[in-house]
Amino acid sequence: MRVYKQTAKALDVLLSREQRLVYSLCREEISDVVLAQRANLPLDFLQSILIHLLEQNLIEVVVGTPNAPTAEPKATDPLATTKAQLMAALEAELGEKAKKYQAEVEGKQSLSELEEWSLKLVLKLRLTISQKAAEALEARVKALFK
Repeated sequence: MRVYKQTAKALDVLLSREQRLVYSLCREEISDVVLAQRANLPLDFLQSILIHLLEQNLIEVVVGTPNAPTAEPKATDPLATTKAQLMAALEAELGEKAKKYQAEVEGKQSLSELEEWSLKLVLKLRLTISQKAAEALEARVKALFK
């Protein structure tokens, strides 16, 4: 179990609805278990949000146990890191609709396969959902796979 709290850094990045909710709940020191209950989010999904907020230096760990997740995923697994960043980008651009792509993201076995799928998704979004979301996602995907 870890206890989190907002940092003094100004909020200058766009966050998804769930990320904003977790960020606002961290105004006071709060544990990850209580966060999951108050935000009504599964603990594993909450952990990915917390990792993203830690990477952005929007929250900090006040108290933690040794086996709790850290802000840096395993350095030996760049695929897992990229998957988490891609899901964060999808959630930021698509909101709740991003969840339907999570299984596909997790099913990719290599970075090249993930990149190819991401670019195809951008094209699909451009044709079906929103030009604006597709353009924003495309910029994030290109930055992610550079």
